[in-house]
Amino acid sequence: MYKIRHAAGWAIPMMVLAGYAGHARADEHMVLVDMIDVGGNGLGTFDISFVDPKIDLYVLSDRTNASVDFFDASDDTFIGRVAGFAGQKFAADGVTANNTISGPDGVTIINGKEVWAGDGDSTVKVIDIASFQIVDTISTGGKFRCDEMAWDSADHILAVANNADAPPFVTLINTDTRKVVGKIVFDGTNGTPDATLTGIEQPQWSPKTGLFYVSVPQIFPTDPTQGGISVIDPSTMTVIATYPVSNCSPAGLTLGPRHEAMIGCSGAFVVPPNTVATTQSIIINLDNGDVVANITQAGGNDEVWFDNGTQHYYLAARSTLTAGKVTPILGTVDARTYAYDSGVSTSTTAHSVAADRVSHHVFVPIGFVPPGSPAGTDPTNPCPTHGCIAVYLPSSIDDDDLGTLMAKR
Repeated sequence: MYKIRHAAGWAIPMMVLAGYAGHARADEHMVLVDMIDVGGNGLGTFDISFVDPKIDLYVLSDRTNASVDFFDASDDTFIGRVAGFAGQKFAADGVTANNTISGPDGVTIINGKEVWAGDGDSTVKVIDIASFQIVDTISTGGKFRCDEMAWDSADHILAVANNADAPPFVTLINTDTRKVVGKIVFDGTNGTPDATLTGIEQPQWSPKTGLFYVSVPQIFPTDPTQGGISVIDPSTMTVIATYPVSNCSPAGLTLGPRHEAMIGCSGAFVVPPNTVATTQSIIINLDNGDVVANITQAGGNDEVWFDNGTQHYYLAARSTLTAGKVTPILGTVDARTYAYDSGVSTSTTAHSVAADRVSHHVFVPIGFVPPGSPAGTDPTNPCPTHGCIAVYLPSSIDDDDLGTLMAKR
């Protein structure tokens, strides 16, 4: 079984960490340092991933093996998996994926003791980390999958995006009682945007404001160029504001420094004076929704992640358009300066990313190329045969630096 590492047992001296992070700023491009084999049926389809650095644990929603997979976040090893999920479902043709009833989907770690994961039957399953067992299943009352989620650690409320129902809704669950305590329907009533056509995506919770923030790909049914970030007050269980953004289709969302957030835009738009479609990512001020930076070098994202250790955003930008051509990358943005540092080639399947602030490992799941695919399919895939978890490090962190840091845990 997986043994949790207690934070007090491997605290890093501040002087070492400060010097280490400063060194990492010098040249921030990413290097592939490891590829983790998940075993089982390999890794073909998957969804969201999450890292809890306090217990040194990385988890992934693995649909190929109908499981949540567990990994050691410091030494890049596969620990095991907890099965019992819907897996990847397909349409009648047996080829086209049906994400609305597939699972697991969203995933997060609560109190270092439990993994909560959404499934394709509108339920959230609770996994006890110590026993590697599903210990509870909570219905959200919908017809389709429970997707991405965020945890309010102050009020012990989990917000789950039921994105595939029409209209979509956010379910609020008390994680102590494991009971549903609220539901917010995004149908254009009660201050919500009308997201009936496009669903809702990643929620996040801010300890600074005590509010949830939710990505909404399209806030008006008649205008696909207008998306937004809706703000939810968990005390009243209502949407209190929606910050509009243009030419984005918000999907991923992560909170950075200075009370800002990176929006992982999933859409491509023709924006004058351009004559071909372009992609982007956007950083906004969470106080008022003002756009503070447009990152045009990386877009077509799903999950995005802020690493507090290096003060960088990482973007699973699998559909970035370069001169009209799809160029899947792991994008890197300095959260302090908004500078785009670099993009390293990944895969057209690489829509999930999570980083460990202690080891600075950045985890990017990669799906295998399906048998019988035409030659040249997904040409930059680093593990096309079986799929893998690709592990990246900033180039300025060499093996000696990493070894020294990890020895001081």
